[in-house]
Amino acid sequence: MNFSQISSLALAASFAMGATTAGAVEVTGGSVGLSYSAFAEDTDFSHWGLEGAMELGFSRDFSLQIDAAYHDFDFTDIDSTLLGLHGIYHLNDATSLGAFYTFEDVEGAEADIFGIEVGYEVQEWEFEGYIANVDTDLGDGTLGGIKARYEMQEGFGLTGSYDVADDDTGDLSRFAIRLDRDVSVNTNLFLEVGSAKAEAGGVDISEPFVGLGGEINFGADRGTTFDQRGLARLIPGL
Repeated sequence: MNFSQISSLALAASFAMGATTAGAVEVTGGSVGLSYSAFAEDTDFSHWGLEGAMELGFSRDFSLQIDAAYHDFDFTDIDSTLLGLHGIYHLNDATSLGAFYTFEDVEGAEADIFGIEVGYEVQEWEFEGYIANVDTDLGDGTLGGIKARYEMQEGFGLTGSYDVADDDTGDLSRFAIRLDRDVSVNTNLFLEVGSAKAEAGGVDISEPFVGLGGEINFGADRGTTFDQRGLARLIPGL
């Protein structure tokens, strides 16, 4: 474990310790979502994802977010499980800071992901960004991404996102544009298009993909503060 991992874990722990002394625990939000994506030119390479998250508020300033997910890649029959924890400090009504840890298991290959994140809201805009260190049996890498969502009329929203993972063997990146709509007070459906790119061993492959899904949100804040962080959710299909 390197210095950046220790710092991220210590920050998450300090958030949790500070929160537990601040007051009673309250479920402030949560979500359950199902998604499907596939490469546009060959839909045999597809990906199903089931994600759930819950956020516990200890005070106005501190909260703890818990993530769980299962991802299945149809063509290769590979599956992935994920457990995550975010320690969150709400600086004010517009800005939230977080430190997170994710444990991800892909067919017995394990990854420990430590990082920091920030979220900001202003009028109809929502922004989110993160950076992390990925520790696996094969070596270390980095993971990071940014997202911006604009809330439109009639319950519609438009989101652009970019995520990238890299290590000594190569790079993987994902760019997507998503259109979503609130179909009820707690339910949101989405359709997205994007491009996934992989570079390894001098080979550069870029493929378009399509995706769709839905999410049910609950709690006072209608969902959680941050997205889940993991490697499998970046890959449209295998």
